[in-house]
Amino acid sequence: MAIPGALAYQHALCMDLRHDKFVAAALHKSTKKIADQKVFPVTEFNRAGLDKILSDDFFKPEFADFVLTAGAIRNTLIPTGIFNVSKPAEIFKLNYTEPVDNLDYNRIPELDIVNIYELPLWVKSAFVIKFPRVKILHRSSVLLKGIFDQPTFSPKAHLFIEESSFYLFMTEKNKLQYFNRFDYKSLADIVYHVLFVAEQKGIQQENLNLQLYGIPATWGPLNEFRSFFKNTPNLSDEIEKGEYFMLAKQLLCV
Repeated sequence: MAIPGALAYQHALCMDLRHDKFVAAALHKSTKKIADQKVFPVTEFNRAGLDKILSDDFFKPEFADFVLTAGAIRNTLIPTGIFNVSKPAEIFKLNYTEPVDNLDYNRIPELDIVNIYELPLWVKSAFVIKFPRVKILHRSSVLLKGIFDQPTFSPKAHLFIEESSFYLFMTEKNKLQYFNRFDYKSLADIVYHVLFVAEQKGIQQENLNLQLYGIPATWGPLNEFRSFFKNTPNLSDEIEKGEYFMLAKQLLCV
């Protein structure tokens, strides 16, 4: 159900842009529940294609806040202290080869780190023109904020799974122990990376809990995936804590 214009002030417009899909949701700021959402296929990943999507009536109400997760897959996390005495481009080029697209960054004070990432200028300008108050973050920045908005003392692997790639985070004793993004072709690829990283970190499988995000509770391979682990991976039935975790946790950024 579309959000009436008179009630839009109670909601934040939370958006997630990928090369193949754009998802927008109106989140009620008090209940932190998704009141309405819409998925747009991205057939043209360029300014004209994006402007066409943003002309939809879904974006007409004057929401209280506007947040976007976007950016290329290349990003790097560094301590705030190093960032403060360095230049983003110099740091980024230590990890990635040329050419390097336009760089942006997000500070994540909860972890005392900065996330530097590529963000095409045409993407940034399209959203700033459409929503002058928009806050733009890399997708992994919001995932990190969301993960550390939960208990993170016991060893845990956090998997944000999409159609052909996934983010893997390892947390323990309230610290980020590992972070990376992987492509995958089968469930076995995901299982391998999780168990390999856990082994490298000295975490026994019986002590490792897994939390899943980004997929619906009806995800077809879920039972098969769970069968690979001694502790059953958890996937919340609440869409704000599972499938739409990234959109819901954007509220932490406003």
